[in-house]
Amino acid sequence: MIVYCGLRHFYIRHFQPPAEAQDAYFILTHKRKVWDFSPELKDHGFSIHSSSQRVLQLDKPVLTFAIELADFLPAAHGWHEFSRQYTDELEVEYPHAWYLRFAQPAIFQQFLLDFGEKLRQENCEGIWGAGQSKLVAKLAAHNLSGWERVVPAEQTASFLQRIPLHRLPLDELDALEKLGVKTVGQLAEIPLAELGSQFGPRAQILQQLGRGEDLVPFQAQQIQKCSWSLDCTTLEGFLRPLLPHELRPYLQRGMEELAAALREQHKVAGQLQLTAQLAQGPPLEKSRLFKEASADAGLFLRAVESLLPAEPLAQLTVVLSRLEPSAAAQLSMFWEPQAPRPLEEELAPLTQRGVELPRRERLLLLWRECFT
Repeated sequence: MIVYCGLRHFYIRHFQPPAEAQDAYFILTHKRKVWDFSPELKDHGFSIHSSSQRVLQLDKPVLTFAIELADFLPAAHGWHEFSRQYTDELEVEYPHAWYLRFAQPAIFQQFLLDFGEKLRQENCEGIWGAGQSKLVAKLAAHNLSGWERVVPAEQTASFLQRIPLHRLPLDELDALEKLGVKTVGQLAEIPLAELGSQFGPRAQILQQLGRGEDLVPFQAQQIQKCSWSLDCTTLEGFLRPLLPHELRPYLQRGMEELAAALREQHKVAGQLQLTAQLAQGPPLEKSRLFKEASADAGLFLRAVESLLPAEPLAQLTVVLSRLEPSAAAQLSMFWEPQAPRPLEEELAPLTQRGVELPRRERLLLLWRECFT
């Protein structure tokens, strides 16, 4: 069973505005998309899907700031460590959102209860959902309420039949709706050949999503930095400091290794840091921020060569940081549904309700369904 956990307005909560901008509402953007905003803006119709350029007439100014997600990892560390008390299998999607995988029903139960209690203690607004895949868990978190957010494997298909297609941020959304596709689950019902004639190679991906399958499987081990080092004085045939043009074949292989490591983890890097020990003198440290996070070996090589000094080098270390999920590893945040409430009117209850049981007993029944 995979559990998705998310914290609403996490970035606003931990954002440190400039001193001159204290008395204002804030919109935070990342890669030119709205990522978070002051909760008070909800009352004026603003949402995660709104444009940051939208004009709002309010009692305080509305200021927009671009943020780097890596800057918020320290604030999220406590939540991630709290979760690791229950399972070592944790995958961080963003600082505010992470997945856990459980094999023991009792631990799964205890985590959900304790997570809710911690949200209350921290005065945080959070969401969670559980299913057989990351996608199902995330959709359940954003679209259901109460214990319906636990979706057993045998209920996955019926659950996806009830989730509106627009809950997935697909480029093909308009075209699919013209074909009569209204829900996520209906994607799986369209013959692959028919989808292929319309959407080409994307057809297989669309069917996977319709079945609730992850495009990138759960990965418990998540790297935060990726590094490569070279000691020129130990290279066979040289055994001495090297000039930049002599380093190029080694740098090329090294950057290909770094790019391969990122791709294996479905990550991209936003920053490259170079530490070089010259033949004489103190170490040289330089860094380069990329305009767009990448896993391109050629980009890394060009960045390193632009930072290298002209003098001979004895040792060299390249560190890639500001890592985040690659485009293939994410559909979208979709961490705030387009509708303000879960789909209570759109979704029929997944189970018959009889006598209202205490929450522990209700959850016990659910994990019996999920784990047996």
